[in-house]
This record gives sequence, C-alpha cells and structure tokens, in this order.
Amino acid sequence: MFDFDAFLETLKTDLTDVVTDFGEDLKDDLLKDAGDFALQTKEDLIKWSEMLKDGDLSPDEFEFLLKAKKDLAEMEALKQRGLAQVKLDKLKLAIIDTIAGSVKKVIT
Repeated sequence: MFDFDAFLETLKTDLTDVVTDFGEDLKDDLLKDAGDFALQTKEDLIKWSEMLKDGDLSPDEFEFLLKAKKDLAEMEALKQRGLAQVKLDKLKLAIIDTIAGSVKKVIT
C-alpha cells in the first residue's frame, strides 16, 4: 500500500529545490499550495502510485495523469501574493514534477 504520509514528508523535502528556483520568500505559500493539491488528489495519487509500483502504469503515463490534474492546483496562497499567471503556471508544473519525483522515491 502506498504510504501517503511518507510521500508528504518526501514532498516537503523535495520542494526545497523548487523554493530555491522561485525564491525563498515563496516557501510557506508554495508548501501550503503543494500540500493542498496533494490532498485534493490523494485518492488518485494513491491509486496511480500503486499502479506505477505494480507496473500497470509506466512513469510517463503516471506523469501524464498527474499533469492532467494540474488545473486542480488552485494555488490560492500564491495567487494572494499577486504573482503573474505565467509564474503561477511555471510553479504548478514545478510542483507536479516534484510530486511525480517524490512518489517515485516513496514507491522504490
């Protein structure tokens, strides 16, 4: 069974690189929004992670499914900072990529 709590801890650690790329001042908001997104998609993440682990999904298929959910990432905390949509979109993709990487770390 996919350990969602271990995934969340790994995700927090892995987001350090994203924070570095986009600015340390965004750290708290970035962590909040990424955590909210992970919780919103928890059931899918667990299901897809199990499928990935069992070989029923390839890593590319897993990432495709995850990226299809990116519009669910509301990024409310970051929006309140008045960030431009282009920067928000880049952050969304960075979070999605980080989530995919964190899942792979937890299932291996």
